[in-house]
Amino acid sequence: MKLNFKAFADKMKRAGLSELQIRAFENSCSRAFSGGSVYLYEKDIAPVRSLKKLEELAVPGTERERELLHKCAVLKLNGGLATTIGLEKGPKALVRVRKNLCFLDIVMLQMRYLRRAFQSDAFPLILMNSFNTHKETLAFLSRSYGSEDLRNVEELIQSKVPRIDAETLEPYVCSENEAKEWCPPGHGDIYMSLFGSELLRKLRKMKIRYIFVSNIDNLGAVPDMRIPAWMDDNGCPFLMEVARRCEADKKGGHLALDREGRYVLRESGMCAPQDRESFGNIELYRYFNTNNIWFDLEAASEALEARGGFFELPLICNRKTLTDKDGTEHKVCQLETACGTAVSVFPGAQALEVPRTRFAPVKSLADLLSVRSDVFALHEDYRLRLIEGREWPPIVILPPEINSVDRFERMFPCGPPGLKDCVRLEIDSPGVFGPGVVCRGGVRIKGKRDFYAVEGSVLEGELFL
Repeated sequence: MKLNFKAFADKMKRAGLSELQIRAFENSCSRAFSGGSVYLYEKDIAPVRSLKKLEELAVPGTERERELLHKCAVLKLNGGLATTIGLEKGPKALVRVRKNLCFLDIVMLQMRYLRRAFQSDAFPLILMNSFNTHKETLAFLSRSYGSEDLRNVEELIQSKVPRIDAETLEPYVCSENEAKEWCPPGHGDIYMSLFGSELLRKLRKMKIRYIFVSNIDNLGAVPDMRIPAWMDDNGCPFLMEVARRCEADKKGGHLALDREGRYVLRESGMCAPQDRESFGNIELYRYFNTNNIWFDLEAASEALEARGGFFELPLICNRKTLTDKDGTEHKVCQLETACGTAVSVFPGAQALEVPRTRFAPVKSLADLLSVRSDVFALHEDYRLRLIEGREWPPIVILPPEINSVDRFERMFPCGPPGLKDCVRLEIDSPGVFGPGVVCRGGVRIKGKRDFYAVEGSVLEGELFL
């Protein structure tokens, strides 16, 4: 079956999308449905054995740091909803993380701290919002922050693309909710969206040179001026922060080398079924992408200009099943790209090994439990870090019934248990944790449904509650 792009182009034109956005999506469709492969095969890559480390970079002096600060902007990827942690509506950025602070609160406080530390009102914060998060994010900021904090907050609107009916290869149609016919094209869209925006001209006018990109839910990702200083000194156009993989990272994307010796990023959606075992080998493929990316704005603009406004990044074919209110199921395909895969686009791109302290994401309710617990600390600079002595958080496995924030809150009404001395917490069925519960070592709770972990109890080993 062949995809006829005209129906998609007409749909995108009616929605007011630009010619550049339409051409970029046509290119993605052509690559995805022309009989080629979206896989990056094991035979075509090699492991990365070692990398330069962040602690090996020189620390710039105060004046150099202030100079670099005026050349840098922070861009937070804020296009996602909180569906992975059980919220049907609303930006993930507005989920409560620590006490009464949500992700976006902490990011705003991080930026406030940095500006005051350097006595500068420069240093723009750019929020790349999607059509799903735009309105609620701006409404939250306007009611929660004043003009001083918002003065250098900019918005970049991510593109949107039609979902594809997986059976007919026609545009997916949803009669009950037209918004479900569209999806964001992944955060690889950042380059094209920036290239086609008024924001690019504004950043150039401000003499911004380096953009630091990270996920809104990674509260360990704050700017470190050693990195743009090293890029500036070495003419590096693109740098990816990577960290050593542990057991919890087996399913995530990893760094590799292609046949020409260039860095490439292989995401899980780019892994062929027969290569799954090697994909998860954390000793072979040692480094994962933290999705903390630095790029030279001028180098990116020149590269995009030469390529007609968008990069041909490796495609991820994300297949989903959508369900109507009457229970009818529809299989759809979403074509996505990841911003880190641009590491293979820039000649001279580099990867840098960073400590795990720069990676504290929340991708699941299990992650949310960890970052709320005593295994992480929120410091005066509002950076969330693992406590001293911990290289990574405990492995947490919650019962499948705990699939929403509401159910999560009912299970831990007094806050998370103490996890600083815990390596693994596995809970088989829903229950309630009283205040002051502490978990040590490896803990597995095999109790009956609706168990109660008594206030102040210390849980160790295999337990029946």
